[in-house]
Amino acid sequence: MTAIAISGLAIVLGIFLIKAGKRDAHKKAMITASVFALIFVFLYVLRNFLQAQGLIPVGKYEGPNKSLFLFILWSHTLLAIINFPLAIITLRYAFKGLFGKHKKIAPITAFVWIYVAITGWLIFYFMKFQNQ
Repeated sequence: MTAIAISGLAIVLGIFLIKAGKRDAHKKAMITASVFALIFVFLYVLRNFLQAQGLIPVGKYEGPNKSLFLFILWSHTLLAIINFPLAIITLRYAFKGLFGKHKKIAPITAFVWIYVAITGWLIFYFMKFQNQ
């Protein structure tokens, strides 16, 4: 979960940096966010593979706020799937110097990315503290 937290914080930092006109620092923050998001995705896929093999247990939410949990889980999952191509397109525009297109899609990508990071943490805490 730390990787996704670093990724989300780097996105927020990148937003502040670009608004301050610090383009190089913004670029570094966004690359950092992307690297940590990829690390998280790798670890997530690895964990799910290990669960499918029966090597680690599969968690199931049994807590008191199941409807809220499921809303957060499904919105998180859907937006995480959408965010992956959004992030690639946004980064591609930036690296190709297509800053007009980058500026149009980047706020959407950042909003979705931050939502996915925050809801990822919420899901983690729902699962961790469901019986307390």
